[in-house]
Amino acid sequence: MVQFNLDEDKFWKWSPAAAEIFAYRRENKDINTMPWGFDRGGVSDDRRSTWASFLCVALSGWGKDELTISATMNEDSSWQITHAIKRAP
Repeated sequence: MVQFNLDEDKFWKWSPAAAEIFAYRRENKDINTMPWGFDRGGVSDDRRSTWASFLCVALSGWGKDELTISATMNEDSSWQITHAIKRAP
């Protein structure tokens, strides 16, 4: 079963890449200057892919920007981490 819309506590419990995702958010120079707060997350049924969504108030002060960080397990059991930012309209 795919787990969607997990709160932060459940995300840490169910996501095998939670630590990697939070470390990526903390350490990536492109995104670590904004105060991203956890919004929701999801984990695939095979636990080989997972994602987390973070929000912060847009620089314009209108609306919220959304950061999504995804982790996919490689063949060697390492995690490939990517991110995307959706800016507030």
